[in-house]
Amino acid sequence: MARTPASSQAASSQDSFEKVFAIPEICGRIARSLDRTTLTSCSRVSREWNASWLPILWRTIDAGKHWRHPAFQEALGRHGDLIRILECSRYDDIGLIFNTDTILCRNLVTLVLPKTTLANQADHVRLIRQNPHLRNLSVSFHDDPSSQYSDLVAAISGLRLLRKIAFDENKTLEVSTLEAILRGCNSSLQELSLKDTYFLKHPFNSAEEFASGLLAISDPATGDSLDPLSRDKDIETKEPFGILSLCMDGVACLQDLLLNLGSRFPLLSRLSLRKTAEVYFSWDFSARLAQRCPKIKHLDISETEDMDDEAIARFISSFPSLQNLQASDTRFGNKSLATLVTGCRDLAVLDITATSGVQGQLVQQLLEKCTQLRELNCWDVSTNVVEMMLGAFRTRRGAAAADGETFIAADGSIIRTGDAYNPDLQGQWMCRGLESLSIRFDYDPSPLTIDEQRLYPVSRARQFVYEQLSKLTGLKYLAMEAEFYANNEEDSLEGEGDYDNERDDGNNNIWIDLSLRSGLETLAPLKNLHTLSYSRLNHKVGMSEIQWMSKNWPNLRLVNGLDEDEDSEIIEWLEKNRPDIDIDDY
Repeated sequence: MARTPASSQAASSQDSFEKVFAIPEICGRIARSLDRTTLTSCSRVSREWNASWLPILWRTIDAGKHWRHPAFQEALGRHGDLIRILECSRYDDIGLIFNTDTILCRNLVTLVLPKTTLANQADHVRLIRQNPHLRNLSVSFHDDPSSQYSDLVAAISGLRLLRKIAFDENKTLEVSTLEAILRGCNSSLQELSLKDTYFLKHPFNSAEEFASGLLAISDPATGDSLDPLSRDKDIETKEPFGILSLCMDGVACLQDLLLNLGSRFPLLSRLSLRKTAEVYFSWDFSARLAQRCPKIKHLDISETEDMDDEAIARFISSFPSLQNLQASDTRFGNKSLATLVTGCRDLAVLDITATSGVQGQLVQQLLEKCTQLRELNCWDVSTNVVEMMLGAFRTRRGAAAADGETFIAADGSIIRTGDAYNPDLQGQWMCRGLESLSIRFDYDPSPLTIDEQRLYPVSRARQFVYEQLSKLTGLKYLAMEAEFYANNEEDSLEGEGDYDNERDDGNNNIWIDLSLRSGLETLAPLKNLHTLSYSRLNHKVGMSEIQWMSKNWPNLRLVNGLDEDEDSEIIEWLEKNRPDIDIDDY
């Protein structure tokens, strides 16, 4: 029977539909936004869909109760070879994998083993040996010394492609075990994780027998060194390992452990000390660490309580090649930021969220001088725009006497400082490659004299912020908050001219509100903006502003700040005219 034109068109559409979903890359991108229940439903639509979605559904098996579910056990026998990432909890029995005549799970890339005991060691060894192409492995020993797991150690040491190994929360890992595994996998291993381990009463202790070249020796009474580097002594040089990343998150230890580990990792470029406790760094610790690991470029000290502003500054000065610094929820302050600005010109990522606060002039210097900056997060940190303007003015005034300096900005443009070369650039944010910015702009006139307050009114400060932002044309993510601090209630926003007279809500705290009347049009060059968050601004963006953003920022896909109840009309307009823009109301 011949097809009618309508049926032919429907069949052609269906064929195209099937072809699209036969492309793994498309299915993979869609799958990132779907839960497992939806993925299961997709795999049951047709044979073609089953072939496309089943590998995605089975690619990752997380730890959970499904291990004890009969349906999962039955399906495991049929689809085990599709698994690439297998994560197990301490209660999951991987013996199920071997309860069949078929060899399952032979194509793993990532494996998180349940806690290894003397009883289940044979199964763990078997699983590792039938997956010689493992890239990532997490191992945890039971309360027995790790030397009793020689078969497991031998199996791990035979993994020639292993890139990362984690011994997280291991209470009985011995130095000899780590030494054997690192030596066996040295040709490929790049990442080592020992996080969430209490090393103070651990077989590792200070890892003295692991150290090479220099041995760290602390004062037994205080744990501190008496003189710079004087507590290091030369010892036998041992084989270095090619570890590039060391994770010590949530670790309680002596600083000697870090120094002795570092002595075997001269190529170390990433070090994470997030949430470390009871370390009590001596004043020369960072210099001693830099002597062992001079190539560190990525440093995470977030939520570390044992470092004050001065200690963090010393850390920064010891690693001038630093490119990524994570220092949120620390005592990072003015001294640390000043050291960063003067010493780390290659800085690309900085996170100082919820730190103790820094001067606006130093933030201004950061944005002027760190030209390679790609991401800056200083959320919940008060940045006084008045101080930023004062800093920018002093830069312009001082540049007249400067000979000028030439450097390349992140966007590839050549910039020359000094009034004789380009006076328009003095005081400008030169991090033109910035892609992500989370910042709080405050207006606090308290540092100003009466005459200076006339020079830097609110209107000029707001214009300063808008104009500086408008130069960041590569910006993709922008999150803003703003507060206004008046000297007294009577002069809160006086002298604002027409803009002040147009305000009808009487809210004296509004000074940056992303409204058209305040100068939003200045931000039109931000064509690459993907995400805008203004949930902490006092002003609610209106319909005219949303329509302007929709027209002028074609890549905008996410807005955080709209309220489903108060902004229902705006949301309805977006759903009709820009359905590609999501509304994030968390």
